[in-house]
Amino acid sequence: MKQYPLALHLIDEMLQRDVPVDHYILSIAIDCYCRMKRPDFGFAILGIFFKRGYEPTVVTFTILIKGLLLVGRIPEATKVLWKLSVYRLCEPNEQTYSTMINGICKAVGTLQALELLCLLEKEKGICKPNVYAYNAVIDGLCKERKVDDALQLFSSLGDKGISPNVVTYNSIIEGLCNRRRMDEAQDVLKKVIADKVCPNVVTCNIFVTAWCKDGKVQEAEHMLVSMKEIDVQPNIFIYNTLINGYCMQGKMDEAVRIFELAVNSGIKPDIISYNTLMNGYCKKERVDEVSRLFTIIPAKRLERDVVSYNIMLEALFREGRCEDGLNLFKEMQALGLSPHVKTYNILVHGLCSAHRITEAFSMLHTMEDKCVVPDIVTYTVLIEGLCINNKVREAKDLFDELPSKGMLPNVVTYTILIGALCEEGQIEEAKDLMMQMVFNGCLPNSVTYNVFVQGLLKRNKASDAIPLLEEMYARGFTLDETTFSMLIDPMVREGRDSVLFDKVKKLVPKDLYSRWLLCCVRS
Repeated sequence: MKQYPLALHLIDEMLQRDVPVDHYILSIAIDCYCRMKRPDFGFAILGIFFKRGYEPTVVTFTILIKGLLLVGRIPEATKVLWKLSVYRLCEPNEQTYSTMINGICKAVGTLQALELLCLLEKEKGICKPNVYAYNAVIDGLCKERKVDDALQLFSSLGDKGISPNVVTYNSIIEGLCNRRRMDEAQDVLKKVIADKVCPNVVTCNIFVTAWCKDGKVQEAEHMLVSMKEIDVQPNIFIYNTLINGYCMQGKMDEAVRIFELAVNSGIKPDIISYNTLMNGYCKKERVDEVSRLFTIIPAKRLERDVVSYNIMLEALFREGRCEDGLNLFKEMQALGLSPHVKTYNILVHGLCSAHRITEAFSMLHTMEDKCVVPDIVTYTVLIEGLCINNKVREAKDLFDELPSKGMLPNVVTYTILIGALCEEGQIEEAKDLMMQMVFNGCLPNSVTYNVFVQGLLKRNKASDAIPLLEEMYARGFTLDETTFSMLIDPMVREGRDSVLFDKVKKLVPKDLYSRWLLCCVRS
């Protein structure tokens, strides 16, 4: 709990009662004032430093610089940094430069921070930036996705007499990985080793995360071997990333193998490890395994968190065990865990799927009473629940209320309602909704088109589907198996429409078309 006024009150009492106060206590007072966005009072405390014969340290000045930056007084912060070197008050350190540069990056942008660096370079040795200053700018450029600018600055460091450290390389590698420029990132890693800079666990984390995001989990796992070669110990973050990578691919045996590998390597799994495995099993509808892991968490001296309960709730509701889910929700609250909006969304979806629509709306009111703000997912789930319970008109009414609730429907919301209107035979209203969708800047996706085309075909409006098929082709979308079957089967039975057949052929994935041809040959 941040009790800055209370801390300042105690320090003031000490000063008034002549209790000995050292430079450390005075630095705390300055820090409190700066965090309260009153750096002017912080500088007043600096006067007490000098009056008592204390010499402010670089930490003290760094706190003051941060305080000035927090209130946007960038020129004054820059002046303090300049004076540190001019009057040789103290040598700015890594934290000083990082604070200064990061503050400028957040306030006015990385390019302005780069301008400051250039200015400091021209000061003829006064307050010359060190590697930490350049690291802050390079990292800022990479986070702003200006990787080429970061690479240009990085390549100039040698001419400036600056030797990059592992933090410099990590920022560059992460920037390249985030832009999916993996080959270049690996070239930088080779340079790290060639320059005899030791890669650390962060370096390896970056590569593992990037490969897993690209679905190259086996390549990511190979990093464990490389880490042993350079004597870097993998941490639980790396193991969790690999576990999640395999879970996302549905390879639960591989995920468990990595989990056990971590244990056998002396790394204790954390709650994220268990939650990740639970989530993987939940997606595979292995409720027994989800429940087993959920049960053993306390025995491993770990505390279940909201995420643990969310996954267990989702597993129960997926299996239709509503009462068990609602009882678990009560248990969660009794333990003092505060449900998130995602928790309520799981409950609402589970109740809607079980056709308990009244209870789903009661849950909406409960979350509002608990000051948990519903999001567009909440309302999308309710709209879908109304639709599957044959209450399409009520779903449309709720959809129309979204703007008044500060909600913008997303592509899923539109697609659900378009599909429901088609099922009801309200084709013209579905067309109008799709036009409204585009007008509001929400572009239909492949699912939207497939749902709409299916709705038209069910109403024997194949000719109305042709413009939609042309749009799909123009946007690079393909037909799913259901839509393809609905289009092609009548052509086979009744003789094919050459115009429609040519359009369908363009929109069918090659594997699906090949399977259809094979079936035709066999039949």
